[in-house]
Amino acid sequence: MTRFLHTSDWHLGANLETVSRERDHALFLDWLAGVIEEREVDVLLVAGDVFDQAQPSAEAQRAYYQFLHRIAGKRLRKVVIVGGNHDSPSRLDAPRELLDALSVHVVGGLLAAPETWDRCLCPIPGADGEIEAVVLAVPFVHEFRLGVRTALADSATIAAQFRERFAALYTELADRAERLAPGRPIVATGHLTCGAASRDDAPAEIHLVGTIGALPADIFDPRIRYVALGHIHRSYPVCGGRGWYSGSPIALDRTEARTGRKVLLVDIDDAGAPKVEPLPVPETRAIHELSGTLPEVADRLRALSWSGELPPFVYAQIQADYVPAGAEAQLHEAAEKNPNGAPCLVQVRRALQQAACAQPEEDAPPPLSELEPEDVFRRLCAERNVELDDGLLNAFRAVAQDEDESEEAAR
Repeated sequence: MTRFLHTSDWHLGANLETVSRERDHALFLDWLAGVIEEREVDVLLVAGDVFDQAQPSAEAQRAYYQFLHRIAGKRLRKVVIVGGNHDSPSRLDAPRELLDALSVHVVGGLLAAPETWDRCLCPIPGADGEIEAVVLAVPFVHEFRLGVRTALADSATIAAQFRERFAALYTELADRAERLAPGRPIVATGHLTCGAASRDDAPAEIHLVGTIGALPADIFDPRIRYVALGHIHRSYPVCGGRGWYSGSPIALDRTEARTGRKVLLVDIDDAGAPKVEPLPVPETRAIHELSGTLPEVADRLRALSWSGELPPFVYAQIQADYVPAGAEAQLHEAAEKNPNGAPCLVQVRRALQQAACAQPEEDAPPPLSELEPEDVFRRLCAERNVELDDGLLNAFRAVAQDEDESEEAAR
């Protein structure tokens, strides 16, 4: 039996509004290192979005490498890390040879040439030195790498191309794994949207937003025993339980704070279905939303209690037609007077009750930094009253795809 620990979507370097999550991530990585040791994990799988940005901060990179140094060379047989859509493939791949010496197998990105795909094969050695299992380390794959061309194609044709090419990729890799280690269990990774995603899932789509939605579960070759998925930030099974999303290990926004965070312990032997045990990640910091008049919110800040190791993040919404100058300073002062320590006030907003021209906070559009290029194009067309038909949308996709290819070629 081989024991895997599946996690993803760390988003090291992420902020909540403008507040760093560095301490939150440090506590998670400390806990994860302890779980690896206590639960006698053989293989750690990180299914993409190691970092929050393609150019992560020095602090985020230090946390990543210190964690790998801490866990490498102990009982773990292998660490397998793949890039997500937030990661820079070349940045993750840069220290590949050095990390190989620590039994850390990294695949930041996938090249178009099939002769390079063997680097996605990661054999897992057993105690006797023989191959015990094979991991198909598949990172986020941009569709043009698989020959998908969307210009002048309708949605049904595009969806069919995606299904065909992604299925062919996993089948080809499963064939290679069979030749490498006949009869050994095959485990795969993927950083994509598969199966039905809830409207509350963030982010819900990853390829051609609004066009194909999620990829079908049958893209994964039936020989694959378990699929370790990343990208969706909620933990749940897909593919009839053959695949799982582990979700993000810390709550990255208010929506994620409403559900528990998990990593997944997966036991796989030579026969039978994998045994998956979700492990709750300890909540070290809560995210609260306080709403009321200015005195009411101030009182609640002074009386707020919590059980986590770190003071909670607080979103404050003041219900008033007029908020006096200095209201935010008053709330910060109230937080400082909390006998348990100061809650971290990350945002103070006014509930617009009678401003007819104002848009309620919950309906406010996301900032441009959180949108994909096609989202921005759709918004621009709407603002300028331009009819967005299939021809115009496909022309935009063709230009965007050419730009992506030019950027990749320049790397």
